[in-house]
Amino acid sequence: MEAITQIFLVMMVWAVAAAWIFALVNMAITGDVHPGEALAGSLIALLLAFASARQAFPHAVWVSLLTLGGSAIGLPLLRAYLNRHAHAQMDAELAERACLAVEYDPKNFGALVQLANLCYQHDLLELAVHYMRQAVQQAPMFTYNEKRTLSRWEDELQQIPKRGSFPCMVCGEENPIGPLRCQRCHHFLIPAYIQGGLLPKQLLHKIMHIWVVAVSAIVLSLLWLEHLMGLSALGAIGLTLLTALLLIFWILHRK
Repeated sequence: MEAITQIFLVMMVWAVAAAWIFALVNMAITGDVHPGEALAGSLIALLLAFASARQAFPHAVWVSLLTLGGSAIGLPLLRAYLNRHAHAQMDAELAERACLAVEYDPKNFGALVQLANLCYQHDLLELAVHYMRQAVQQAPMFTYNEKRTLSRWEDELQQIPKRGSFPCMVCGEENPIGPLRCQRCHHFLIPAYIQGGLLPKQLLHKIMHIWVVAVSAIVLSLLWLEHLMGLSALGAIGLTLLTALLLIFWILHRK
């Protein structure tokens, strides 16, 4: 019974390794990771799968399952987050252009409508209503769709508590509803809010590098524990972990 369980666990490791490799190849094709990063991650997955089959180090199956399983779940979630970040970045750029257009010409109907729609998409309902009202006032005879949208938004606004102010994401100043720029630091309010505290896209590459270093350090430490004794094992494990920590620190702080 124990042998059957072991075989089943090894098969699970191979299945998870295959899913991990498929995800990496797919991300390399779409350009989310570099081919070299995908190759390194795939090689480590294969090595962990072979190590599980041969019981190359203590608890090889469980280490491989946790490492590859967690990574196969976490990486797609991170990728989805970064895709949302890319869309938010594009929306922030559109919002900044609309803000510049409205700042240059406060009666710019198209820019006001675009700004209102962007605010609505990012749950800034008070601002969306404010800018849509301004847009409708510029051309009251030719804004049937905009009036319908404004009426629907106003109904929604009645159902939620109103803030009456809007925080600057750069300096933290509370600003009244309406001004495009922060009263204190003079940055555009809406583009900064849309960008928020989102992390840079290089995060995915850094996480891939850290994953390779961390998994390699864990496997090497378990190998030293299996094949070395006493102070030799302790020294080898300490040196491996220290090297891994230094590499991770360098990866995190490099540009």
